[in-house]
Amino acid sequence: MAKSDIRAGSADVIVGQLIGGHNGKVIGGACTSVEVVHAWWRGLFKDAALVYELDDDPFNIEPISPSYGDYAHPVVHDSIKHCLEVSDLVTCSTVPLAERMSEYNKNVVVLPNRIDELMLGMERPKWDRLTVGWAGGATHINDIMSAGYGLKQIMKWHKDIDVHFIGADLRPFVKTPRPIRYTPWHVNTLEYYKHIDFDIGIAPLVPTVFAESKSYIKALEYAALGIPVVASDTRPYRDFVLDGVTGFLVKREHEWARRLRDLINDEAMRVEMGRKAREVAAEYTIQTGWRDWETAYQGIL
Repeated sequence: MAKSDIRAGSADVIVGQLIGGHNGKVIGGACTSVEVVHAWWRGLFKDAALVYELDDDPFNIEPISPSYGDYAHPVVHDSIKHCLEVSDLVTCSTVPLAERMSEYNKNVVVLPNRIDELMLGMERPKWDRLTVGWAGGATHINDIMSAGYGLKQIMKWHKDIDVHFIGADLRPFVKTPRPIRYTPWHVNTLEYYKHIDFDIGIAPLVPTVFAESKSYIKALEYAALGIPVVASDTRPYRDFVLDGVTGFLVKREHEWARRLRDLINDEAMRVEMGRKAREVAAEYTIQTGWRDWETAYQGIL
């Protein structure tokens, strides 16, 4: 069914994630369906309250990102802005993102990312070798490259460990002495979590305008599975990772190898940090925070 054919039906509230942008394509400078998307979204306004939801900044996608071509065109920006403006409410996962989106809509609420409490009871699979892992999307090319030297070093120092990437296949951007194991995304979220067999998780994030608006979701997912994290000392992770308690925060690229080596060499530290990380993650579940969504949506009815 085409988006233009969808109606509100009996819904009181309709939530759309990042409406506009990649929902339409720009070909040869002319818009093919972006106008259809924002006209459709505007048309729903008369039937239900509209909530525009996003957890990334669509106006500051970096040129290296594979998604850049979908978002860089002024027509796409205009479509996204229009959809933001006609919405009754905009919800964002972080404060910096909410501050930016308030330029287009004055009713913006921060609803931080949460995880299903089912994750807290999951036992992650055990690989036959100690595994350092990363899970993420294709926008993280620069980020994974920033940790590349550290990954290369620990694979040289420790012949008996694995590195495992899940999600976007960013292996070509990291030169390591042995192949990196790879698992693609899984459509089912819980099935995806079952592939996370990391003993140590990494969360590199180069500080940019785009990155500042991102959330700590990667570190939260690791924590929920009892995995200690080595993360960049940037605002998203600084707000969640307890340095030296649930993982480590690194400021400079040469620190990746040192902190990973510390965790590789100390099983007791890994276990204890993972245990404490899971305790922290228990405070970030959907089941304990769903009322934040209810309150926000009730506010526009």
